[in-house]
Amino acid sequence: MDMQTWWDGRTRADAAATAIREALYALGLSEAAVRGIRPVVTHAGRPYVDLGMFRADQVEQAAKAIRTAVATDDPSMVGF
Repeated sequence: MDMQTWWDGRTRADAAATAIREALYALGLSEAAVRGIRPVVTHAGRPYVDLGMFRADQVEQAAKAIRTAVATDDPSMVGF
């Protein structure tokens, strides 16, 4: 993989990791709760986000927010 492919993947993974962190902050989770979220780029250059471990109650809270957004047909979920 060339460096540009890696950088492009890293940029996308960083943006995605930031997006999920901000969404979880909006739910009231602390910085300590989301510190395990990190961007990852595979050897093939594919961007991923490792979410790490969360307490069960935090995941339940996030799942409820996602279900509510989908059920209310929230326009921000378009393309998700």
